[in-house]
Amino acid sequence: MSEMPYSGLRVVEMGSRTAVGACGRLIADLGAEVYVVEPRSPRKDRPGKWRDRVSAVAGKHSILVDPDVPADIEAVNAIIDASDIVILSSDADDAFPSSWTIRIPERPIICDITAFGASGPLAGRYADEIELQALTGVLGTTGLTERPAVAVGVPVLEMSAALYAASGIGVAVHVLARDGFGQNVEVALFDVGVNSLTTFMPAHYAGLKPQRLGNGHGMAVPWNAYPAADGWILICTTNDTQWKRVAQLIGPNLTDDARFVTLTGRLAHRGEIDAAIAAWTNRLPLSDLADMLGQQGIPCGGILTISQLEREPNLAWRGTVREVDDPVSGRRVRVAGPLIRHDWGEVPTAMVPPPDSARLGRPEHDFLHFVDANPPIPFKSSENSINAPFAGLRVIEIGQLTTAPLTARHLASLGADVIKVEAPGGENARSWSPMRDGVSHFFVASNGQKRSVELDLRKKQDCDYLIDLLTEADVLVENMKPGALARLGFSPSRLLEINSKLIYCSISGFGAHSVYDGRPAVDTVIQAMSGMMDATRVEGRPIKAGISAADIAGGQTGLLAIIAGLARRDKTGRGSVIDISMQDVGAWMTQGLWNQAVEPRAYTCQAATIAEVCTHRQTIARELIVVGYDDAGRGWEVFGSPMRLSKTPARLGTLIGHPSSVHLTWAAGNDSHAERGAERVTKTP
Repeated sequence: MSEMPYSGLRVVEMGSRTAVGACGRLIADLGAEVYVVEPRSPRKDRPGKWRDRVSAVAGKHSILVDPDVPADIEAVNAIIDASDIVILSSDADDAFPSSWTIRIPERPIICDITAFGASGPLAGRYADEIELQALTGVLGTTGLTERPAVAVGVPVLEMSAALYAASGIGVAVHVLARDGFGQNVEVALFDVGVNSLTTFMPAHYAGLKPQRLGNGHGMAVPWNAYPAADGWILICTTNDTQWKRVAQLIGPNLTDDARFVTLTGRLAHRGEIDAAIAAWTNRLPLSDLADMLGQQGIPCGGILTISQLEREPNLAWRGTVREVDDPVSGRRVRVAGPLIRHDWGEVPTAMVPPPDSARLGRPEHDFLHFVDANPPIPFKSSENSINAPFAGLRVIEIGQLTTAPLTARHLASLGADVIKVEAPGGENARSWSPMRDGVSHFFVASNGQKRSVELDLRKKQDCDYLIDLLTEADVLVENMKPGALARLGFSPSRLLEINSKLIYCSISGFGAHSVYDGRPAVDTVIQAMSGMMDATRVEGRPIKAGISAADIAGGQTGLLAIIAGLARRDKTGRGSVIDISMQDVGAWMTQGLWNQAVEPRAYTCQAATIAEVCTHRQTIARELIVVGYDDAGRGWEVFGSPMRLSKTPARLGTLIGHPSSVHLTWAAGNDSHAERGAERVTKTP
């Protein structure tokens, strides 16, 4: 474990939010020693991590605490004094003993995960997952057309906040190691929810009113969940060619119908197409449907129930769901495997510790001596902001749509120089509606302040140019189909030959190492095949989250993995190969439902529409949607960062340019990387 990114760090996890528990586990899986403060009498009147102790404590040490027992208070005092990082949820917890509150501000890194953060008109107010889904539009975008909105049955905001918090902690650890300065990290679930409106926010500013489409897609048909003889199957087409292949499987009535030839026609006749496909799928078992569609390259997948996850072939092969003993109940329970697959060495399965495991069998004075013998990292305080965390870092992104672009966008906001590699003609998302002056608002908002270059990687000259870029790069992140980059001559081993210090992160639907070799996937298919849709049902029908929950979480996981990979490189001097599976991430988000029956919850809050979210006084006060400018001087509404770092805040620079500003050629015979870059890469002041 010594080569793990955060080995040697000690964390005390004190907050009761689900996000706090998930964040602590993420940091523990990356090598940190995490001590979780476990109440002897957990508070049950609010949802939180103590409704599922297994997920709350797996992979950590437990310190059992009663605020009326002096020895318990002293034990936590000692752990705080010896810790580098404290994770809190200040809005959800009762007041701490005074001795704790005195010590916490003296730690190098403090991360507080709350509903609304420490600023804005709602600062300090408590709200749970369901209310926050309602306030941020997540609930309002989920459900069937012309039916009431429904809450996503998985705590998507809590789990998403955990990923951002773990990434924020990683950034703070990087700054602490580089400059010696400590700082606070703040993540608000409201901010996270607003940031999840990746397709809805641009539509609002174009004057459009988003509609709930159940499992449908506003810009693609067919794209829906259809009944099979033994369950439900998700079928998603992304272009005319895929539509023709689906139609040919069903029969001539569809292939010969002129109304369905174009996407515009299919959108106008969505109901008829869905009915025809449902009549076909209803007669066949899931396995036959998946085989037929898969052979045609159609993104598809059966909708898994939570109870089926550990038997799903890919999740089983990757060890995503694991069985361990629970010392409290005495039964076998399920815990999540490590979310990030990498070449850093095997991470042991996270065991469930007995209550007070940190002190069991150890006399009190021995425990305090053990803690005192491991002092925290010394740090300096500063009244001013310091250099951007990743200033001087070069990131190459070969990404499209959401996942890899989101990862790289956040790295850019933290100071990295990000060069986006696009195919000739530009990424497909450049043409996504709504458009403004011929430019896609979604594309600009999803990419932020990057530079861009168009390369045809089927041509040697352009491959040579990419090699030049990679030679000087720190990070490569991509979300191509698994194996696609290797077939172009850039296998993981070749990439590390080019640059032995490169952090290479691949994000895909089922992982680079998968039983589904080369299988295509989209967000909705991943929601179906990870258990997420099983947790959200309307009249028995499984429903996807309206937001692109799997895509977004996949991009967040890539961000966390890269930050951790950089920390490991600082220790070892070596690069890394990282494999992110969106299916792993989707299943990880459901882990709180693995060992208990889902309890239906009533809620009375009213769902906000997207217009209300974008103009909400909390959104404005927190600067969650701000106007940035591209190199042509055009203003665009883009998202502010959901990670608030007190000394090294995210910054917004010049936004990615129009493809017309991307030069396609360099002078023949010119071998200077600097001169090539001056011609090939979009200029960003």
